[in-house]
Amino acid sequence: MTDDLPFRLPPVASAANANMPADVLSPELLASLLVDGDEELAAWTLRSAIAASTRAAVYDGILRDAMRLVGENWRSGRWSIAEEHLASRTLLAVLEQLRPATTPRSRIGPLAVLAGVAGEQHTIGLICLEQVLTDDGWTVANLGADLPDTDLAGYVARQQVMLVALSASEEPRLNSLTDAVVAVRVAGGMRPLPILIGGIIAYQPGVKERTGADGVALDLAQALAFARKHRPAAS
Repeated sequence: MTDDLPFRLPPVASAANANMPADVLSPELLASLLVDGDEELAAWTLRSAIAASTRAAVYDGILRDAMRLVGENWRSGRWSIAEEHLASRTLLAVLEQLRPATTPRSRIGPLAVLAGVAGEQHTIGLICLEQVLTDDGWTVANLGADLPDTDLAGYVARQQVMLVALSASEEPRLNSLTDAVVAVRVAGGMRPLPILIGGIIAYQPGVKERTGADGVALDLAQALAFARKHRPAAS
């Protein structure tokens, strides 16, 4: 898949990597590595970009653009659903390699709960947000995709949760999203739990008002800003 690229792939282990030109670390390169299933070079590409920037900026930029290219190539027929699935699976493996190291700070930070609402199957955005918040000193419980609102509520009721971020991809998930927000409100009782909405559904006009959430994030930078705004003062 990489034979038609207008550049040569850099070596994985090289002293020159630290000074690799920015145009080598491109969405086109990353998309091709992901669709080839090349975990090693894809991880190197993202790790190098993070070292030169921030995790949120890299995930909002090169990573997001690369997955957009994967989707465009699939829709255009250049790549099949097989390549699209391989790219997504490879990215999940790469993100596992890039997981922030656990530190004492990450164990005692305020607790943020992340979840895909009932019926929602996408997890990449949740994983990226988990890592960004972990870097920022939060303790993160990523409850994954397709979480029933009753189970979400039960977890929130049992834990000292300080932030809830819910993800949904499309309009049909709006009812599930609303149910999840209501369930969190009830489970939180008197605690004013800030609830954030992310995912493709965040682009729907008026989604915050329709669901009763406190905020909407169109990218990780906005999600991080919301988390910092609502972070407990003592943390």
